[in-house]
Amino acid sequence: MSIETLLSEISSGAHDSSLGKINEAVAQRLKAVRKERTINDYNIGDKVKFNEQTGTRYMVGETATIVSKNRTKVVVRLDNPTGRFARINPVTRQVESSNVTCPVGILDLV
Repeated sequence: MSIETLLSEISSGAHDSSLGKINEAVAQRLKAVRKERTINDYNIGDKVKFNEQTGTRYMVGETATIVSKNRTKVVVRLDNPTGRFARINPVTRQVESSNVTCPVGILDLV
């Protein structure tokens, strides 16, 4: 069974009686995968999304691009700068993302 078939079946309601079990299985798998990831699984230029493990609630679901890595964390720039991570460039007068240093546990690869 392809992922497209499975997603189509879920969207059409074919698995409505099992949605709770599916959701639980996905959540458990995501938790396991996130624990297994290391800094080596992320590369400069990778697109990432902030997951629900982030402490800054308004960042959940926001996407970013990895711009550098250090020993245990990555530095990202947000695709849509928001909150305290948005800066006005004094030259261009445009909103830009500040660099955000974060642990890999709060990021999912897109």
